[in-house]
Amino acid sequence: MSLRQITRLTSRLSIPVPNVSGTRALSSTASRLNAEKKSAYREGLSAYGAFARPFGKVFLGAVLTYQIIYWTWVKLETDETKLEKNEQVSALEKKARELAAAQK
Repeated sequence: MSLRQITRLTSRLSIPVPNVSGTRALSSTASRLNAEKKSAYREGLSAYGAFARPFGKVFLGAVLTYQIIYWTWVKLETDETKLEKNEQVSALEKKARELAAAQK
């Protein structure tokens, strides 16, 4: 059924048709009542609104600093581990050369 058919049927039956054209009926009472009603949550939240941006900056700065220190620590630790392993390998290679020379 199209909108025209529905309108014709409802006009014959004298049933009120809701406004479906996309425009709202003007009513200032509902918006005034909503504007006057402010929840306690919103009022409490608005008190901390001034601190949101500085808190975000400090939080992101702290996370960034932590990540930089963490990755630097991991890099230094892996470099140290590689150095120790390379020293062990060179000591074992030297020992293997000595044993090979002693067998000849």
